[in-house]
Amino acid sequence: MDSYQKFEDAIVEHWEAQGTSSVRRPYWSDAGEPLLEMPLLEKLLTVAVRDGSSAQSGSLAKALDMWVAEELRAAGFDAQSVWPRLVRPRVLDPSVLRFIGSLDARTAEKCCEVLPRFASANANVLGSTYCKQVDVGLSSWMTGPEILISTKTMSSAFGKNLANRFEEAYGDAKNLKGRHPLATLGFFFLLNSSIVDEPRNFSKAITMLQKLRVEDDAYDATCLMLVDWEEDGRLAISPLNEKVPEELSATSFFREIVDLTLLRGAPESHELAREKRRLL
Repeated sequence: MDSYQKFEDAIVEHWEAQGTSSVRRPYWSDAGEPLLEMPLLEKLLTVAVRDGSSAQSGSLAKALDMWVAEELRAAGFDAQSVWPRLVRPRVLDPSVLRFIGSLDARTAEKCCEVLPRFASANANVLGSTYCKQVDVGLSSWMTGPEILISTKTMSSAFGKNLANRFEEAYGDAKNLKGRHPLATLGFFFLLNSSIVDEPRNFSKAITMLQKLRVEDDAYDATCLMLVDWEEDGRLAISPLNEKVPEELSATSFFREIVDLTLLRGAPESHELAREKRRLL
């Protein structure tokens, strides 16, 4: 079982209970704001920590990655082009799947059997100076990267780690934007809501995320989300998110990611996403 399998199972279970799927559900409100599936995020984050994994194990970050990718699929972007994919292999160029689909059934089955040996669980994208593993994205052989999103999680030791996260994020943005100037770059930062009890560090996190989006060759959208660690082991979206500036909210983040990607893409691209956004 790969490291994403438990989240795949949780997502399938969630949509079966809802009687819908990420692709079929409405994504935009009448006011033009994305209708984010926060209960699914809470479920995935809880799955990540309830199996005994620590917040530092990477499991929490993978849960966040799967939710962000699911939101991109819900927005109408090609489910095969968004990674991590809901099914294995987690990263795969959609043209490969289209080729396999054009084959006769027996040959296609043989291709699917050997495909995992040539696919990857990680997406490594070449930047202007170095190759960077990108957590969530949208790409194809024909277009190159169109969406590149880095995700980070932090549950404690804010004063010690915030500066390091800022330096890493800034360098990664310059590296990726330098080679892919038309790609929409995002940075999604999930923090334990206990940071609010440390006003200086909370202010630092907000300022950090605002600065990361100021320059033209840095991030197009950044998000700061606070979560509560409940006593029963459940993780919940914190009411303290009301203290986060609107431009750093998850709603604003996904609106900007979708709108910029559609604006920068070819007019005939992302047909379903444009239809959902009511762009002609």
